[in-house]
Amino acid sequence: MTAGADDKKREAARRLRLLFGRFADSSLGSPLEGDEVLLRIDEDLSFLYDRAFRRGPSHEGARGAGLGPSVLRPSTWLASVEELFPPEARVVMEEDAAARHGLAALLEDPAALASVTPSPAILALLVRLRGQIPEASLPAARRLIEEAVRDLSRALAKELAPSLTGSSGPRGRTNLRVLANLDARRTVRENLRHYDRARGVLGVERLVFRRRLTRQTRHRLIVLLDQSGSMVDSVVQAAILAAIFASVPSIDLRLVAFDTHVVDMTEIAGDPVEVLFSLQLGGGTLLSRAVGYAASLVSEPRRTLVVLISDFREGGALGALVTRVKDLLDAGVTVLGLVALGDKGAGGFDRRVTGALAALGMPIAAMTPRELAAWVGRHVRGGET
Repeated sequence: MTAGADDKKREAARRLRLLFGRFADSSLGSPLEGDEVLLRIDEDLSFLYDRAFRRGPSHEGARGAGLGPSVLRPSTWLASVEELFPPEARVVMEEDAAARHGLAALLEDPAALASVTPSPAILALLVRLRGQIPEASLPAARRLIEEAVRDLSRALAKELAPSLTGSSGPRGRTNLRVLANLDARRTVRENLRHYDRARGVLGVERLVFRRRLTRQTRHRLIVLLDQSGSMVDSVVQAAILAAIFASVPSIDLRLVAFDTHVVDMTEIAGDPVEVLFSLQLGGGTLLSRAVGYAASLVSEPRRTLVVLISDFREGGALGALVTRVKDLLDAGVTVLGLVALGDKGAGGFDRRVTGALAALGMPIAAMTPRELAAWVGRHVRGGET
């Protein structure tokens, strides 16, 4: 047998082993040994699916890892699944796990939730399964979400500042020292070293002023956010990124969530936790309705950016969507389509729809938050696409 044939046979054995679990070891000869990633994948699958076949202690330890609750806890299993599996697989596995003891115990036990380390993976999972969290566990879940959002927001804001302002330094300050131009937040921050704790008084040695931005000098950024369940990773990133955009003086943000209906979330866009708790994940998708609503928010087309974040699985007529996007582009609006926002790349999306929109001249991409911020920053500062 040739080396190529041996490789194909080994690959087939690994696939069968992952499909049937440890019960196929006697027939396949443990083909996963030596591959740490596949062993971790097998451990995650075993934690979820092998439980249905256990018949007591005799099964524990039959294989080195992944057979017992003592090997993996729900929280570590969740984090591992978020790291190792693609979005489509994660959705199925986490929905299966929600109905089984391991995940149910985590969601139902506030103490267990309180012990979980905040992370992007856990944040995405809790947002996806928010509707299944019992009332008694909601405060602990919210605290966990708030911690994860705070950590992500702090890191992202620092990372993205140069992209959105063009400089991490004092860009935008002015010598016109009038009250209307006072930057109160920066003034307080830069004078904190003069705070007298004993007296509770802040001594201000210097005032910081900034140029006033009129309506005519701002760009309107309309973020259209698809609430489909498969978009949860992008939804989390978009909610946090929208809050950062909303804090930039040169950006007039409009945050709009949609499925078959449209919900304008601009009023709460500065609070990503509130946005995440207000979203209704799942359901159908009407992209044309969302784009039509965006069109109603356009007053200065050439100073308007529309970012459509979606899997582009349009539930309505493609022709209506194409017409509305074309109208925006013809008017001079800058429109960008994102099939994913995050570091994990694109999951599944409708290539027929994205192809039709790309043919109009609408860019379609998958971006990280840094890349999207750079794209927005270039347009806001008047740079090239």
